[in-house]
Amino acid sequence: AVVSTQSTGDSSDSHKNLRSALRSATPPLIPYLGLCVADLTFLIHGNPDKLEGGEINFTKRHLTYKFMDVVRRSQITPYNIAPRDDVITFFNNFSDHLEEEEMWRRSEDIKPRRRRG
Repeated sequence: AVVSTQSTGDSSDSHKNLRSALRSATPPLIPYLGLCVADLTFLIHGNPDKLEGGEINFTKRHLTYKFMDVVRRSQITPYNIAPRDDVITFFNNFSDHLEEEEMWRRSEDIKPRRRRG
């Protein structure tokens, strides 16, 4: 099912609508990788491995499991898409692609990296 991107993609409340849609979606689906990486990074680095008394932080482990389960569920059902030669030919015949060095240069022009110093 196609989900409305206007309300689902709204970034208010830390993408609350997108997370809710992802949890309730029926596979096959492709989760938004940027949100997945951000969530996993926050989960891993924003929560201690052990509690103050030295006990294992099982809440962190449970949250990690729930996150990974959403990703796993999204991969259970494969897409049933037959290959189309015309589409494959279209993508294989790009003549206006940029080499990696040129893409890097353009990326730096648009958003330069912060220099450490």
